[in-house]
Amino acid sequence: MAEPAPPAAPAGQGGGAGPRGRLSRWLGVGGLALLALVVAANAYVIGATRARIVSSADVAPPRPVGIVLGNRVDPSGYPADALAERLRVALALWQAGRVRRLIVSGLVRGEEYDEPRAMAAWLVRRGVPADAITLDPTGHRTAATMAAAAAMGVRQALVCSQGYHLPRALYLARHAGIDALGVPAPDGASDGPEIRFRIFLRESLARAETVLEAAVR
Repeated sequence: MAEPAPPAAPAGQGGGAGPRGRLSRWLGVGGLALLALVVAANAYVIGATRARIVSSADVAPPRPVGIVLGNRVDPSGYPADALAERLRVALALWQAGRVRRLIVSGLVRGEEYDEPRAMAAWLVRRGVPADAITLDPTGHRTAATMAAAAAMGVRQALVCSQGYHLPRALYLARHAGIDALGVPAPDGASDGPEIRFRIFLRESLARAETVLEAAVR
């Protein structure tokens, strides 16, 4: 005698075809599409700017202006390590006569936190005349820094930042109408793998965001 057939699965519960299964598939497709967008945007930005990055301050061609991009300042008002490395590159450019003026751009938050002022003080202590330094307090984002520099009349510049940051900075400079070359600062080789991964992830997403912003303008 034949075994009775098992009961049919309730509608919407068989083979992952129900609403929950469809949602999972759409989320998977959306995640893959987002990943593809991030990868493509990063490849585009890095490829478009690779030839615009020189190896060091020693071989940088002369430009009227050097732009130093802001970074963290410690509670005492002294530039943290990453920012100090950017300033050392700017100082080397100034001392070698590669630039005639320096723009220090960064975040200002009330009276207690001022990246441009800390950057300028660091440079002045090392011999750069105060009247050769322009403070830009609007540099809360790299895009804002480049827009401000363009509004100041900058058309050619050397940009000082870490190598991971320079592709995005140069891409934004070009969109602001600035013919810029990047001069890399040391990028924290002593940082642990967790910190380096966070930097990689943050910059990868920021490049993708930058491409999207430029596309919709």
